[in-house]
Amino acid sequence: MTSKPNIKGIISKFIKYGLPTLLSVGLCYVLFRDIDLAEMYDFIVKECDFTLILVVMGLGATTFWVRGLRWRIQLKALGMNPPQRVMSYSIAGTYAVNLVLPRLGELWRCEYISRREKAPFASVLGSMVSERLADTTTVFLMLLATIILAGSAIDLFISTYPDMFESIGGLLSSPMTYIAIVGFIALVWLFFRVNRRRQWAIKLKAQLRALLGGFTSIFRIKKAWLWLLLTVVLWGTYLLQMILCFEAFAPTREYMSMHGPLIALVSFVLASLSMAIPSNGGIGPYQMALGFGIQCFMADTLTAAQSYSFATLVLGAQTVVTIVCGLISFACIAIDNRRQSRIR
Repeated sequence: MTSKPNIKGIISKFIKYGLPTLLSVGLCYVLFRDIDLAEMYDFIVKECDFTLILVVMGLGATTFWVRGLRWRIQLKALGMNPPQRVMSYSIAGTYAVNLVLPRLGELWRCEYISRREKAPFASVLGSMVSERLADTTTVFLMLLATIILAGSAIDLFISTYPDMFESIGGLLSSPMTYIAIVGFIALVWLFFRVNRRRQWAIKLKAQLRALLGGFTSIFRIKKAWLWLLLTVVLWGTYLLQMILCFEAFAPTREYMSMHGPLIALVSFVLASLSMAIPSNGGIGPYQMALGFGIQCFMADTLTAAQSYSFATLVLGAQTVVTIVCGLISFACIAIDNRRQSRIR
């Protein structure tokens, strides 16, 4: 007899992997359906300084090393000491996996590190979650700075996409949200209280403790100053990449020479916020947010096609770096796995 198809499993996989791909395709269609592709090509070829774009790509490759170095400090607090090269492999591989299977890259790198270091997966996962939470906090602080410096641009963005912010605001202001959180915590506590003597419940509690221990590793690191410095360096490098991209195009370079780099900061923050939307490597949401940021300041100077040409080239350069570094990392991981197997 043939087994019935697992409908829930199919739906779950579609939501995880198929939906982000459709979202990327759909947003790209909306983005470029009225755009003259020939105009995009001419703008890139005539106005772009590709030497600066190569510098941006080089900086992009170094961010994998910096991010790996920062995460390594957290893992050391958990008693792990993976080599720095391994950390760089895991970070570059994460971004490469996310290009194909959004959000799966984070789980992949946790599994890779936990297997190589013979460490609990839950602990490694918890450290990764706290690292991502730190990045979210950094983006939030940059958003606050942007609101102070360029509130009108953010107001325009909110008024253009009101449904997105109304849904977020409604969720945060609704009492039901907080009632649901408290109710969920109470149910979890009651569940473990009732089943506290069952073996599977004991194992599950141990996994949750390991996850919490990994999450709180950020508060037990020995070199907190170095971790904070690396966070500043990491996000400073991201912002520098955006500024250099604006310097690479004649119109945006001229605008910044007259008005300063605020346009780069606003565009960077909007593009960073767009990465919260599940898509393959940010394709679609990233260009839309970055192009919008440019139009907030230069709508009278650049056409929509030119703004999205800029955004597409920036994302394309990042994607090339991710693919190349990812392929190199996967090859190095294979060599490292073979070396480890010989040692054992």
